[in-house]
Amino acid sequence: MYYKRNESYRFVFNQPVAGKLTKREPNRKITADVHVLDVSRQGAKLYCQNTVDLKKNTNISLSFRLNMTSFDATGNIVWIKKYPQTSELGVHLHTDDTYRETMTKELKKIARQER
Repeated sequence: MYYKRNESYRFVFNQPVAGKLTKREPNRKITADVHVLDVSRQGAKLYCQNTVDLKKNTNISLSFRLNMTSFDATGNIVWIKKYPQTSELGVHLHTDDTYRETMTKELKKIARQER
């Protein structure tokens, strides 16, 4: 399946942002530390240590902070690049208007601070 994030913009962080990825299984939930490499209004690219068995189309929850604002969203894994000790993941996030507006506002603040 061809997949390319064709969104109006994607913000790439100079320094990755720490976050948590949670995978829910029937009898338990598994949480792993991730680094958010870039975000858009409905997606993200993540860097993760290979501590969790992740597959395409796995339902996940992602949480991270920008400035002092917390972002929490559910979604699913669209693609995975596995390396010997790490993985890169592309996730599609199910977001609402409030999430997208707040994300845009916080990314504008970060962009201004980096100038």
